Amino acid sequence: MNLEYLHTGVFVLMFITFLVSNYIIALKFIQLRKRPNSTLEEIFNWTREFRDGLWWLDFSATTSPLVGLLGTTIALIQAFQSLSAKGISGATEITAAIGFALVATALGILLSLWNYLFFKYFQNKLSNYKEYLRHKIMKEALSEE
Repeated sequence: MNLEYLHTGVFVLMFITFLVSNYIIALKFIQLRKRPNSTLEEIFNWTREFRDGLWWLDFSATTSPLVGLLGTTIALIQAFQSLSAKGISGATEITAAIGFALVATALGILLSLWNYLFFKYFQNKLSNYKEYLRHKIMKEALSEE
């Protein structure tokens, strides 16, 4: 089995995760702009719809470093196999191979931080809006009495 295909697959997976995450982030910003302030039912439905895509940001923030670490591990195995096949044991070749392999981990961590930042931002917005909804429900309940 060729490890180069697996290593490339890790980068493709991270790129697809990045695209899907940014699509969800853009949708959430659009949903925030279209937030209703009228009936309780509309507000409740909006909060439910807004929460729907947030699981992806949480999931990808959690798994991206692991996918990056997988890419690094595969690249290190591939680098050491290549170096041993060539019989090269110099520090320059080894450090260059390790440096290239660590790119996957760095990208995974960056992707995780990006997704986690927006996940927490949207969670905070949702929490604030739920508090507004609670306040509105209490206000309507008190006005009916």
